[in-house]
Amino acid sequence: MRVTEVTKHTTVQNNLNKTAEVLQDTLVGVSNGKILNKPSDDPVGAAKVQDFHTSINHSKTLEKNIGADKVWLNSSEETIKQITDTLMHVKDLALGGANGAITAESRESLAREIGLITKDLIDLGNKREGKLYIFSGTKTFTKPLEVNSEIIEADVIFRGSRIKSGEKVIPLDQDKPIKGLLPGSFTIMLEDQVKPGEVPEEAAQAEETEEGLPKTNQITVVLNGTESLKEIVSKINKAAIAERKYVQDPYSPTGYEAKVYAEIGRNNSTYLDPGAGTNVTFGPDTTGFFEMMKFGIIANAEGQPMDAEEDQSAVLADEAINHEEFKANFNGYSKQKYQVRISKGGTYGVAHYNMSDDGGETWSKALLLQRVNEIFNPEGKASDKVKLQFGVEGEPYFREGLEFQFEGNEFVEYHGNDQIKKVLVDNGIKVALNINANEIFFEEPDHPETVNIFDMMNRLKDALADDDEMAVQKSLNELDNAMNQVLDKRSQIGSTFKELESSEERLENSIDFKSEELSKLEDMDLAKGAVDLSNAELKHKVALDSAARLIQPTLINFLK
Repeated sequence: MRVTEVTKHTTVQNNLNKTAEVLQDTLVGVSNGKILNKPSDDPVGAAKVQDFHTSINHSKTLEKNIGADKVWLNSSEETIKQITDTLMHVKDLALGGANGAITAESRESLAREIGLITKDLIDLGNKREGKLYIFSGTKTFTKPLEVNSEIIEADVIFRGSRIKSGEKVIPLDQDKPIKGLLPGSFTIMLEDQVKPGEVPEEAAQAEETEEGLPKTNQITVVLNGTESLKEIVSKINKAAIAERKYVQDPYSPTGYEAKVYAEIGRNNSTYLDPGAGTNVTFGPDTTGFFEMMKFGIIANAEGQPMDAEEDQSAVLADEAINHEEFKANFNGYSKQKYQVRISKGGTYGVAHYNMSDDGGETWSKALLLQRVNEIFNPEGKASDKVKLQFGVEGEPYFREGLEFQFEGNEFVEYHGNDQIKKVLVDNGIKVALNINANEIFFEEPDHPETVNIFDMMNRLKDALADDDEMAVQKSLNELDNAMNQVLDKRSQIGSTFKELESSEERLENSIDFKSEELSKLEDMDLAKGAVDLSNAELKHKVALDSAARLIQPTLINFLK
């Protein structure tokens, strides 16, 4: 068979390419120390190498996150340690205050120190790590603890019967004659409320109708058409007093018994206030007064509408009272919700009130209403004492049915949340990282041994300020519960920190093991690599020498 020069060239070129490729691969492997430099070197091994790299990178990310989580836990644990130390100092002060030999002045000084320490506890509860609040749950940008104002406005409503004018008359016009008022008279009908099968003693003595019910009484007011609003209100009251035969009554705003009382409110509306057990409706009016004032809004204590004219407006059973009418404020802190209801009308020192702290199910005995009234929980805790005080000038009249409501006012409120921040520490394993201020400082309803630390501090401060040795002694047990409550959270952080360290150690071991296996798959044995490189160089050199002998450079040899 004839071998041409082209055939020899092709064969030589292919052999040289192969030896050069082997030499190149060997050189690359020796230079970077890797066996696998491209997937074609070992497809199965390359897939395993990729899996190991992914797993190792994931473990390193978790390891880095655990480092940051340990910093967070360190800050939390250090802050809780400071809280514990602070409470231990408070207990030392309380033990000093419980000493019977200490003076009232010394207890007053301790009370001031307790007040300052309470502010320190609030600052510790608002501790931050960088820009993030530690004890806010997952609302890390929200300040967890906020101190409320000691004074809050009372919600004031009226539970009873009222007739209110829809037309308001400003004070400048209340002394001027009412424009459009006609000479004549108007009648106000006064009907005793009678329950089925029941006749009041007073009604039994009155003239009866055909149905056997007491006859409706009435008052008639005569006008000449030039009266002002204040004059008309005065005439209504005089007629109502005359209807009851001028019987004096210290609980009445006019000082006399009456079945209806007229007044101009601070909101410039005109009111007709029926007495207890009386329904009020409008009779004939030739003056136009009723129509001008647009009277309406009629209700009774049960929230049911009384008989009214068709053109009167909607029913309102519990009417909100403008705060400026009494300037009623509650002063103090308490979780309790209080209702203070006027049971006998009058001014300061005359009116009576009853107090409820259970939503109106039970009420206290009647007490005299003063400008400042102490309202307290029957348990008698100092922090549950609040004061109802009135800031309006003069001697306002408190009508029966007025109610002043206190919806609770905690000294310190928690504004974070209770969500658990769980962090991943291993594949499928998460741990709770955060402790919130609600758990540290506040009472848990399901755990009676827990306490509201801020309320406890307030009680201790007030007991010291009041020189109440027994109350100070009682606070010692609460202080023990408070410290146990904080220590429990500190131990919880310690357990979490230990679990993070264990996970960190597991991740380190996993990274080491996977790195070792990865090395077996892709790392080159350098001694073997050196031998392979020498062999590849020798093969390639021999191939070059052989090619030089085989391929002659002359044209004559090429043509043969």
